[in-house]
Amino acid sequence: MQAPTPGQQLFAAIKQTARAGEPGLVLPVGQPLAAVVRPIATVPGHTDALDAQLLTDWRNRHVKSFLTEFVSTPERTAAWLAGAVHDNPGKMLFMVETLDGERVGHVGLGFIDWQRGYGEADAIVSGGASPPGLMKASLLVLMRWARDALGLQTLAVRVRSDNPAVEFYRKVGFQEYQRVPIVATTVPGGVDWNEDPAAVGAPASLVYMQLQLPTA
Repeated sequence: MQAPTPGQQLFAAIKQTARAGEPGLVLPVGQPLAAVVRPIATVPGHTDALDAQLLTDWRNRHVKSFLTEFVSTPERTAAWLAGAVHDNPGKMLFMVETLDGERVGHVGLGFIDWQRGYGEADAIVSGGASPPGLMKASLLVLMRWARDALGLQTLAVRVRSDNPAVEFYRKVGFQEYQRVPIVATTVPGGVDWNEDPAAVGAPASLVYMQLQLPTA
């Protein structure tokens, strides 16, 4: 087994210590300061009820943007945070908060391969109340932190082709390099979308895009 990288150790420490009301890390957004990005707590028994409620509301509002479509609940979201997210060594979500404490959206990191120095922007959702340009600035702050503090030199994103966010990612600086058809499967309680490279006439594709950040 390969030794954990310094970035991996930092990432794990942040996840293990973040509590509701005690994020342990705050990334400033904007000059002058306009907002902050802070970890969403996932430690079992220490998740934030308002975070879970907002994630639920926003996910249900944008359900057609996800590869898994279902009606969520705060209880399901809290269990997901404390289970699947907390236990995943390559995934963390971050809340975007304005200076008056309003939570206006979330960004995240996922699909991290620590040995390759690879990670993806993940779970980017605007709550609809963020000032123009704030979500873009917040995502760029997180991506720079991922590169500089975590050592992730290759940063990408995957997004459904029928999601208007494709254009948002282009404006952030992501460039498309691959499309893979996706097909829908009805499952209990919802719909799952999965890649099928052989699909002909698929209603949508999964668009893979890579970010080029300035070195300065």
